[in-house]
Amino acid sequence: MVVFSRLRLCRSRAKLTRADMLEISDRALGQISDLPPLPPFARAHELLADALPLLDAPSRISVTESARRNIRLETRGVWQNFDPDVTPYMVEPSNTVLSRLYKGGAFVGPAQSGKTMALITTALRPVVCDPSPVLIIHMDRPSRDRWVEESLNPVIQNSPEIADRLGRAREDSTFSRKRFRGMRLNLGYPTPQWLSSAKYKLVCLTDFDHFPPELGVRKDAPEGSAFTMALQRIKSYLSRGFVLAESTPAWPVVEGEQSNYEPGPHEMPLVKYGIVPLYNRGTRGRWYWECRDCGELFQPVLEQLHFNAELSPRDAGESAEMECPFCHCLIGSQHKNELNRAALLGRGGWLHETDSGDELVPLGDSKVRGTEIASWALNGAAATFANWSDLVSRKLEAEREMEKLGDDLDLARFYYTDIGVPYKRAANVNEGDLSLSFLRDNLQDAEKGVAPDWARFVVISVDVQGTYFPVQITAFGEEGQAQVVDRFDLTVPPADAPNMGQGEEARKLDPARYFEDWKVLEPLAARVISVAGADHGLSPVRVVVDFQGRPGVSDNAEKFLRGRRRAQEGKVWRVSRGQGGWKTPFRIRHDFPDRGHGGKQARGIKLLTIATDRLKDTFAASLKKATGGSGAFFLPSWMRKDEDMLGEYVAEERLSDGWAKKPGEIRNEGIDLSVMARAGAEDKGLLKIDWSSPPKWALGGIGNENAVVLAENAKPRRAEQEARRAPTQINYLKRG
Repeated sequence: MVVFSRLRLCRSRAKLTRADMLEISDRALGQISDLPPLPPFARAHELLADALPLLDAPSRISVTESARRNIRLETRGVWQNFDPDVTPYMVEPSNTVLSRLYKGGAFVGPAQSGKTMALITTALRPVVCDPSPVLIIHMDRPSRDRWVEESLNPVIQNSPEIADRLGRAREDSTFSRKRFRGMRLNLGYPTPQWLSSAKYKLVCLTDFDHFPPELGVRKDAPEGSAFTMALQRIKSYLSRGFVLAESTPAWPVVEGEQSNYEPGPHEMPLVKYGIVPLYNRGTRGRWYWECRDCGELFQPVLEQLHFNAELSPRDAGESAEMECPFCHCLIGSQHKNELNRAALLGRGGWLHETDSGDELVPLGDSKVRGTEIASWALNGAAATFANWSDLVSRKLEAEREMEKLGDDLDLARFYYTDIGVPYKRAANVNEGDLSLSFLRDNLQDAEKGVAPDWARFVVISVDVQGTYFPVQITAFGEEGQAQVVDRFDLTVPPADAPNMGQGEEARKLDPARYFEDWKVLEPLAARVISVAGADHGLSPVRVVVDFQGRPGVSDNAEKFLRGRRRAQEGKVWRVSRGQGGWKTPFRIRHDFPDRGHGGKQARGIKLLTIATDRLKDTFAASLKKATGGSGAFFLPSWMRKDEDMLGEYVAEERLSDGWAKKPGEIRNEGIDLSVMARAGAEDKGLLKIDWSSPPKWALGGIGNENAVVLAENAKPRRAEQEARRAPTQINYLKRG
């Protein structure tokens, strides 16, 4: 509504009447006419009450004492006052935030050890004790929003002293800001914008190892790590400013660490990014217990857990006890919390390095290592919420999984999240054993095209190259052992393919351009592989075809798969794509893609996505078992005549960011085809087989559901068809 008043020349301040006003409606016909009322004017006493806390002198109490008085936390479903005895090892890191001697702190520890709750209590202390701007940075925006909603907001709402100081306006409590009386608490994620152009007294960085290693508005202009940029934000507060970072480690140990370097007694292995380098720059504190028998101080770490590794993982875990390295007495898990609380009272606790490295002292000692960062590292064996039984059982399961598959992702995850230490692959020292000469010396006697007598099922894998389809037939047996049965290239297009040409002008196979050329793959699903010493063969349980390649390959692969489905062969055929990196959370996944390449619409077919680097680890470990063993991968003797083909199976090397071709190598189809074969076997259910009672598709002999009788002068017949007889009765007509 626009209101105009008639201007009158008068010296009096008489009120305008409705007759003096001209009302002109600016609403469209049918538009809602009710408008919300304007907010009331602010009152002077409200502004004064909001500003008075700034005049109050800071409360000189520690972070822990402030939390004990003002913070309530949920414990087993009940909200209770904060109790520092629950996680005694977090008291010193929290209280050090108020130190004038250090600019930053770095805490390394396992998941679910109380790190995040300590960070919350630290960030909320200024609300009641010293109003000042605080910034918390989470690893990304969705994680921040979830963390605010599930962790921070409940603590604020259930802590009366904190909730009373929170603003009542809608914009006073959002995902990105909490406006308290006299201060603000900002909540962001690691971007240059959040860590620029602002002043804070305290900056907290949570889950630091999941931050980008370098921040910057452009990739070619990095501004530094989040910790470095955070240090710039606290400069205005001089020695009162502090940056606190906490995280579980997530970066591996740098390979090729200097052997002539003598590390400090508490120093962690060399890691390129994340929380561990900050810890190594700092005072390097470790948590100690006092032995109940001999009184000596020792670190409660995983390596000191005593158990019988020959038992099953569960039984071994149940017997786990902490062993004192001095008197070798065994301490039961029921004493863990007692020893943690005793350490807080002075019988143990945090001890830090000195500059000389030959002495361990408390953080307040004048001999402590000279640095601007105070740092602490907690081993998962001492964490309050960790269970020794679970730690031992998970460790043994991960180690046995690595021995079986050569895949150490579960073992690495155990050390990162459960123990809180960076992981180093122990297998790296043996990678030089895998060479062309090693393969040549361990070839298995075999006839080309014939599966070994121990074969239980067959997988065919197909790669896609520019002018040919490389094909490999792989036989699998008990405990995952495998052997290459045949290798060949399909190079000639079908006779009815378009633009074939004649003689020297005949074109080559072109999978990217001509969909019709994919018809050469159709007979593979019906191919029968002879089994040595048997009168039957095996048809493949999976035919896996590469989905990636030159432009046009993916479209033709999708069209080909749809055709195989219409031909009732969809259960056998798979199209696969690779996904590199060590942190892929799965080994194989057969599902619809989440999104298309380059932002395009996702395809409407299921893809067999392969964690290529993880399965290449498995393949390399299997090749090293060529002399025998569970999960061994054998190469046949007929490959001795073709060293180029044999060299394809050792054409790659393991680097820090994944597997890659060795310098000078041209073809690596042997590795790719073997990895695809392994993925097809796992997709069928290889890892779920109980070999004492295998499924029908993994049975030995003629009883296998994919067995085909090889009768002379007759077409191959499936064994299940031979055994089929007419029913003696019609079951659905049975009565009673």
